[in-house]
Amino acid sequence: MTVPLRWSVVLALVVALLGTTSAQTPATGRVMRDKLAHSQKILEAILVSDYASLDRESAALVRATELPAWAVLKSPEYLRQSAAFISAIQDLRDAAKARDLDAAALDYMALTLTCIQCHKHLKGARIAGK
Repeated sequence: MTVPLRWSVVLALVVALLGTTSAQTPATGRVMRDKLAHSQKILEAILVSDYASLDRESAALVRATELPAWAVLKSPEYLRQSAAFISAIQDLRDAAKARDLDAAALDYMALTLTCIQCHKHLKGARIAGK
């Protein structure tokens, strides 16, 4: 799979997932768009073995989780999802520090899965609440 095709697949998946979040606040929407941008830069850093960028963009994701817009929900399941996301980011940062490209690739996939699981949970919670 070529790099542009990989980008297209990842972007289409994330955009599709973000499209299901119609109940989010404008501030949360900004955080999610920023999260997407940092995630794309993380993928790029992995693809070109740029460990400094990998660490920098991962750190930016950690900072995003510290914003008030990140913690708009307080449910136990959302808190578990958020904790899994933060743990996956830390694993990415550890891989960057160790300059371990294989671990970084696996950690990126794990990070992406945490996003998918959380968005799936939130969509299901909104549907159940209707």
